[in-house]
Amino acid sequence: MLKIMPLHRISRHLDRLLWVVSAVFIGAGCSPEQESMSADPALAAPSELSVEDMQRSSDERPSVVLVVLDTLRADAVSAYGEVRGTTPTFDELAARGVRYAHAYAPAPWTVSSHATLFSGLRVDQHGIGLDGVSYSPDSLQMLAEDFREAGYQTAGFAENSLVSSAFGLDQGFDHFEATDIADVVRDQVGGRDGHAHFRLAHRVRDWARVRDKARPYFLFVNIMDAHDPYLVRPRNHWVPTDADADELSYVSHRYETSSALCAGVPSRRDLALLRGLYLGDVSAADEKLGLVLAALGGERAEDRLLTIVTADHGEHLGEHGLMGHRFSVRNPALRIPLAVTGLPKTPSAVIETAVELRSVRQSLHCWALGEGCPAELPRRTVPDEDGPVAQPIIGIYSDASAVLPEPVRKRLGLPGEVSHRDRSRRRCGEDDRVFGDMVSLLRYPMKMIWFDGHEPVLYDLSWDPDEKSNQLDRQSELAAAFRSEVEMFVRENLRERPDREVPELSEEAARALESLGYAE
Repeated sequence: MLKIMPLHRISRHLDRLLWVVSAVFIGAGCSPEQESMSADPALAAPSELSVEDMQRSSDERPSVVLVVLDTLRADAVSAYGEVRGTTPTFDELAARGVRYAHAYAPAPWTVSSHATLFSGLRVDQHGIGLDGVSYSPDSLQMLAEDFREAGYQTAGFAENSLVSSAFGLDQGFDHFEATDIADVVRDQVGGRDGHAHFRLAHRVRDWARVRDKARPYFLFVNIMDAHDPYLVRPRNHWVPTDADADELSYVSHRYETSSALCAGVPSRRDLALLRGLYLGDVSAADEKLGLVLAALGGERAEDRLLTIVTADHGEHLGEHGLMGHRFSVRNPALRIPLAVTGLPKTPSAVIETAVELRSVRQSLHCWALGEGCPAELPRRTVPDEDGPVAQPIIGIYSDASAVLPEPVRKRLGLPGEVSHRDRSRRRCGEDDRVFGDMVSLLRYPMKMIWFDGHEPVLYDLSWDPDEKSNQLDRQSELAAAFRSEVEMFVRENLRERPDREVPELSEEAARALESLGYAE
């Protein structure tokens, strides 16, 4: 039987435990240059809070760390049982806290999903990712604003350039640092160097050293290592054993995941190589998670700390003829990991109830800000039968999520109006169901996917998580009820939307979208 360590002992020793975990795995999977860098004294030994700092920390509310591991599908996380050893840092956190076995993102791309995470609204409610809108307006009240108004210090660090002021996602942060798009392009072309692996942790450490120790903080971090292009990393344990560096390098450069679709999907061999490269990147993201948490140093000596680790969306690796995370509301794109640690009077548990990313905001209002808890994420393995009827979990993809206006295309030196069929989906046909809007409606374990212009599909995820067996005809009565519900949702929330002005994208935002493959 697993013996649970008391919270006060966990918080006292967590610094050194996380540093040891990250140091071990960095040494096992990085280049000699990176191994030498892991000895950086700034990260190697967490500093302790001084007695004066502890005495000044009079606010009893918990500090909050929210980490998004960009582009991380749930079954790539070893805590979810499909692979081994990819995410020891996440696994250790999940084992001590609450892990959600069936957590879902609201959309398969970064801006929409982060907007939902921060606002607590569905995609159709905040509108980012619909009608060509990819900018979060000031009118939306965001999570960091909630914390700042409650007296918290707020800081954000994002490696994905889409999570930035260029898209309105820095609202409410006293301090915010986002990766410049020039760094993204350089990393994509030349590969991320060893120093870049430690840059984020150094920035978090620098902020933690100067923050006001008398006030709690809300810290948001976005880690992007799992996003394509997939890198050839030394001692990757997940690629086929007979693959050499030349073959891996060739495959990693041959395929652009945003367009290796349908008839252009990689061969079985190449998919195995790409999957191994992706898992290597997932492992690197987990290492960086450990470095970031260790960089908080003595901050983690406080008992009052909530840590939430999740993802903004997943990634297709050949399933249903898809690569990357566009044109899909299927499980590889929307099912994500989610774990919470530091909840008082809450034993470690695995929650089987399906949950959605948008519930994080309301949950933090309950857990950290002391507000009501009508819509919090469940903390018990047995659902509350007297609670409100669960709403369906909605996932949305729209072809109008991020289409660059023609003037912007010209300014960036891109071709004029480009059809999706001419680029990303040039090798796809109508039967591939990758064109038009898509909506998934989940009442676990049943999930229906509505396609614009096609018959929907219905899956029972309890025994078919890969969504291979369409139950539309086999469970006709249930299918009819789901179909009525999803068609009503589409009609009321997508088709009858009022016209609205689409704000012009800045050149920085447009360049970021185009560089990361989100815009045609």
